[in-house]
Amino acid sequence: MTTAAVSSRSRRALRFLALGVLSLLGIEIGFRGLDAAFPFPHERLERSPARVVTSADGEPLRLFLAPDGSARWPVPHDAVSPKLVRSLRESEDRFLGWHPGVNPLAVARAALANLRAGRVVSGASTIPMQLARLVEPRARTWRAKAIEAFRAHQLVRAYSSEELLAAYLGLAPFGGNLEGVGAGAWFWFGKSPAELSLGEAAYLTALPRAPVAYDARRHPDAARRARDRVLDQLTARGVFDAAGVARAKRQSLPERWQPTPFTAPHFARWAAGQSASRAVATTLDADLQRQVEGLVTDGVRALRKSGIGNAAVVVLDNQTRSVRAMVGSADFFDTERPGQVNGALARRSPGSTLKPWVYAQAFAQGLAVPDTITLDIPVDYAGYLPENYDGSYRGRMTLREALAESRNVPAVTTLAELGVAPFLALLQRAGFATLDRPAARYGLPLVLGGGEVTLLDLTNAYATLGSQGLHQPVRWQPGPAAKPQRLLPAAAVALVTNVLRDVRRPDFPPAAVALARDVPEVAWKTGTSYGHRDAWAVGYSTRMSVGVWVGNLDGSPRPGISVAEHAAPLLFDVFRAVEPEGARLAKVHPRIVDTEVCSVSHELPGAYCPARIRVPTLPGVSRLARCTHHRRVFVDAESGERLEGACLEQRPHRPEVLTVFPAALRAWWLATGQPSRALPSLHPECREVYVASGPRISSPDAKTPYRQRHDAPAAYSQLRLAADAAPGTETLYWYQDGSLVGIAPPERAVFVPLEPGAHRVVVMDDAGRSHRVEYHVEGRRRSS
Repeated sequence: MTTAAVSSRSRRALRFLALGVLSLLGIEIGFRGLDAAFPFPHERLERSPARVVTSADGEPLRLFLAPDGSARWPVPHDAVSPKLVRSLRESEDRFLGWHPGVNPLAVARAALANLRAGRVVSGASTIPMQLARLVEPRARTWRAKAIEAFRAHQLVRAYSSEELLAAYLGLAPFGGNLEGVGAGAWFWFGKSPAELSLGEAAYLTALPRAPVAYDARRHPDAARRARDRVLDQLTARGVFDAAGVARAKRQSLPERWQPTPFTAPHFARWAAGQSASRAVATTLDADLQRQVEGLVTDGVRALRKSGIGNAAVVVLDNQTRSVRAMVGSADFFDTERPGQVNGALARRSPGSTLKPWVYAQAFAQGLAVPDTITLDIPVDYAGYLPENYDGSYRGRMTLREALAESRNVPAVTTLAELGVAPFLALLQRAGFATLDRPAARYGLPLVLGGGEVTLLDLTNAYATLGSQGLHQPVRWQPGPAAKPQRLLPAAAVALVTNVLRDVRRPDFPPAAVALARDVPEVAWKTGTSYGHRDAWAVGYSTRMSVGVWVGNLDGSPRPGISVAEHAAPLLFDVFRAVEPEGARLAKVHPRIVDTEVCSVSHELPGAYCPARIRVPTLPGVSRLARCTHHRRVFVDAESGERLEGACLEQRPHRPEVLTVFPAALRAWWLATGQPSRALPSLHPECREVYVASGPRISSPDAKTPYRQRHDAPAAYSQLRLAADAAPGTETLYWYQDGSLVGIAPPERAVFVPLEPGAHRVVVMDDAGRSHRVEYHVEGRRRSS
């Protein structure tokens, strides 16, 4: 071949090459122009999804539909079964990632098959083309196909093959309002996409091709044939072994959809409201939740016979503070008793359930120990007169007894010594977000339920006690727990726990106590709110804390509501569920030691204490006073009268050790007719000893008749109580007919209403000296 011929061929090749480059360049320029003129609607690949709340093990709890009503349930690509991913790629688009959006070989194959059959029997749509059709649905025409091809090329240029596959898995239709493989896997098979078997994956591969025609509920034969075609295709291509495919073909298809997940509806709504995520993972234990829901349903069925309409329960893990169960009401759909109100988050008066905290704080500050003697008698704090729930008083008792019996007056007395502001600050650090007013707004009633809390916060506070004083916020999402913050010394909490662990409660009937005999060992407390609206039972074991509320969600009272009958039994039932293998609370703490005290005063023994006992204390913390209850005096050998000063040398005498109780207690004893031994009177020969006389009542006068006036308003029908007191007297205690009516300095009068009948007034000063007067009030008379 001549040089001229070679040169001619080279020039032709170069011209063809240049023409090809120019053609490709023209196509690229043309595509860019079309792409700019008709940009792909990328935002439609990210449709608003449904929101799915899942349990700790991934079980769907509740589904909140997308704004367009679709159950669009996207899942991460790596959370889809590899069987489904391989099935999709091999059956739908095995060359995804190699073609430009349209597969020419598939187009040629489909065209040949359709020509031979004389009808459309095969398609050539790639996954990018199917995505384009899902984003912009059109009638199945040649023009629509051309547009799909153009859109598919846009997709391939913009996204990787993995991104395209993930988008398809999120938008593929699976019948009805189901979009995305998450919804398809759950509603068809009741499982996550990661758990799909080969037969299930093959069916979900075929279903989006014709969601109506291949609906296994309505067309089971067509659905099975479509699945089997996919399986045969996968076998022919060597994707799965023949034995596995044969087993998959024998698997039956579902006859119905799984029900819409609706476990823990109150909790799920609360969790969804706190998260912006479309997939809301939580810490809830779905199996435990169902157990507790059943217990609440059964418990409320019995409660409604007593006029109590609802209950709520919270279960927390002490170590992590994870919400393991939350039941907001017995029936979410009960409109008569507003069941959609979440009783676990409603603000309610907690009754006596805060008392353990006031005692724990007192123990931690060294102000008291469980065996400190307190006075359960009427008291007056600037006009606030706390009363016990049963209207009775016990006199002397220990704080241990006061907490076990839930006495109100000792709790208020302890808070008065602590101060309301420090106590409120402790409760706020313990997570009571609803206690958001100044301390002065709550005052001493705070410890008796004078504020409002939620069951969730209350249960978490008890979990802090169950964690020996280490506090964490409530967690409802998985992840690392917060660093615990110490609120109370562990030893102080242990002192409280040792009181609360005792199932035997003096204020509980024997039948109610018997309900807890087979319950895992727990520390627990109950409370009833003002107005008989709420009954609470809260407790903790070594692992878990449980809170129970019973009442009416509309706030209506139920006179006679009882924690023993209505709240505590449900608490014990839930603890049986959360601690099926039992639990034991630690009984000792290395920081607690026994200290010797006077057996009467429970204070450090003085020189004249007749007997001693040992009580638990916190060394270096507990500040015990020296006993002042026992005093040695000298009495006349003949008369028994007290001798003092120089008259001791003039009269034969003997020493005696007397027990002298506080003046306020003796005044209550005297007013209620109980024996109260005072110091012996001074011998009349001890003239040189100055003896101040006790108080003398100046009003009322025993000889003066009193009557109510018919024309005077009841508010003005009052009687003034006044007394002349000895110099140095600071406080007078006033009782009428056995009831405390005032504690005031001598210069301040106390007023009582005029009520018909005979009355007895007793006054006692702070030295224990007293005086009494009886007077009579006649009924109203009309003025002439």
